[in-house]
Amino acid sequence: VPVVEEAPVIEEVPVVEETPVIEEVPVVEETPVIEEVPVVEETPIVEEVVDPNAALNESIRQAALGLVGTTDGMQCTEVAALALQQAGVDAISLWPDEFAGAYGYYTDTPQAGNLVYYDNGGRGVDHIAVYIGDGQAVHGNYSINGDSYTVVASVEVSEGGVPQYIQVNP
Repeated sequence: VPVVEEAPVIEEVPVVEETPVIEEVPVVEETPVIEEVPVVEETPIVEEVVDPNAALNESIRQAALGLVGTTDGMQCTEVAALALQQAGVDAISLWPDEFAGAYGYYTDTPQAGNLVYYDNGGRGVDHIAVYIGDGQAVHGNYSINGDSYTVVASVEVSEGGVPQYIQVNP
């Protein structure tokens, strides 16, 4: 009989499944997203400065301009009083130096429509006019070639002294 050699027994090698290599990822804490809020600048509240005398001053200015050439021969005080009357002020003709005490007060911030008083040393030579702005005034009893006119002329008059402005009270 032939000798049969036994077949070698092959042990079954267990199949080891390969363990996947997991790379350790460092944990990064998420930075919170902060939404940028637009900065709203506060608009400053600007209060409009309203001149309480603006309407009256404009009325006086317009009235005075309307007297140019129509009140020729009138004294400066008559022209000033008439401009005030036409603007709604209960006025009468006074001496030039009495207008401030009777109808208003002196001001260092002249506005068109203010009266302009010129003190030239006393009654009889004083003068009153109506300031209309831009260095101009309406003057009554303005002498041209010996005649008296109501005219628009410079607020600076050579024989009138330093102009003093009068704000008329409403």
